[in-house]
Amino acid sequence: MPQPTTVTRYPADWHALEAADERAWLDDWARLHLIPVTAQPEPEAAAPAPVPSLAGRH
Repeated sequence: MPQPTTVTRYPADWHALEAADERAWLDDWARLHLIPVTAQPEPEAAAPAPVPSLAGRH
């Protein structure tokens, strides 16, 4: 049984160019609107100094 052929209005090159343009637009939008992820983690706060024990003192 023959398969129906789909006639497209635009060639494959046009679709590839549109996809690339859309991807570039989305990348630009994400750069402007999303929180950037840093390569280095933020430094942690310094741990509090240990409190000396009073046990054993007279």
